[in-house]
Amino acid sequence: MGAIARRALVAVAAVGILVFSAGPAFLSLAGSLIPDKALFDPARGLLDEGLTLDQYRYIFTGKVPAAHLLEGSRVGISDAARQVPGSLLNSLTISLSVMALNILIGAPAAFAFARFVFPGKRVSFLFIILSPLVPAAALIAPSYLIIQWLGLLGTKAAIILIHTTKSLPFTVLILSVFFRKLPEEIIDAAVVDGCTRFQAFLRVALPLALPSVCATGLFAFMLSYAEFMYSMILSGDAASRPLSVVMGALARNIDVSWSLLNAGIFIAIVPTLALVVIVWRYIVEELLSGAVKG
Repeated sequence: MGAIARRALVAVAAVGILVFSAGPAFLSLAGSLIPDKALFDPARGLLDEGLTLDQYRYIFTGKVPAAHLLEGSRVGISDAARQVPGSLLNSLTISLSVMALNILIGAPAAFAFARFVFPGKRVSFLFIILSPLVPAAALIAPSYLIIQWLGLLGTKAAIILIHTTKSLPFTVLILSVFFRKLPEEIIDAAVVDGCTRFQAFLRVALPLALPSVCATGLFAFMLSYAEFMYSMILSGDAASRPLSVVMGALARNIDVSWSLLNAGIFIAIVPTLALVVIVWRYIVEELLSGAVKG
């Protein structure tokens, strides 16, 4: 009886976690497909008006849904929604660049901190891992002035630079812990076989750390994709504006259609849903299999 109760408790907990984590995404999808008059009219059923893709059609093509036309004027329509596809591409470009830079810079730096001895190692490592403790609001003005001095204000390169700076300490910290746990004999054997320290890193340490490297890279992606404050201050026109800034503008419009807002939200979370699949399929399973084999 105790085993049955435990299984039932685990099942209830799993369902609760699923509802808590996947519920907002499902509600956004449902809210984007159901017309506003069905959502807010208690006398109507949610499916009385049927499901519609008009909100997505407006976002991607600019065709105003008939339901939003009233006496020749647009009601509940926001031009910010038309910026969602372009800003999504900007966010993917920025976040993928941040992820690549975190891997290219963070992995060698973490290996050096974990395996090499050099002057100032302790002080520089503490500086790197403690730097995220500085409040982000305190760094806005200096960051803005530096970006302005570099001539990058209003460009995607400025946001990539700042987001990489913000996420790199975490990458170095996590990967240095992993590299420190690698048996010294593995690296020494590679050196004895004729590899330099850098070749040992590329050919031995990096393949062994691949799941951790991918996980930290994806964390950097998510941190950049969701960041709002620096993106809003450093971005310029729509050509460089990321999705978080556009969604903020869309959400602040109190007259915007609820269905249109939910359509924008669901488009924004699609990349994160895809990342969940990638993380589970290629990273979590690798980590679990490694743990079982170990």
